[in-house]
Amino acid sequence: GWIHRTSLKNRKVEMIGGVEYKRVSDEGLHLSVKGKDMLLNVDHVVVCAGQESNRDLWNTLNEDDSRKYFLIGGSETAAEVDAMRAIDQGTRLGLKIETA
Repeated sequence: GWIHRTSLKNRKVEMIGGVEYKRVSDEGLHLSVKGKDMLLNVDHVVVCAGQESNRDLWNTLNEDDSRKYFLIGGSETAAEVDAMRAIDQGTRLGLKIETA
């Protein structure tokens, strides 16, 4: 994992720990970092979090059928947690979104 974190850091990717994801809206991603509410003004969201499958956010987001959401990595299949698989899935999904 450290080599991937270093690679992302070298590409100026900001990594934020201690995050609680609240919701996604037209304004962006609403979250809380160590108890402080924040809003990230984004148009695409890829969440890489935890080692256990938790579909609560995905289920909530899919109640709004005007947008499409995806599960990758451990959120899709926690039984086979594999960082390389999750990174591959995230990369491939990001490329699809970028060209959509």
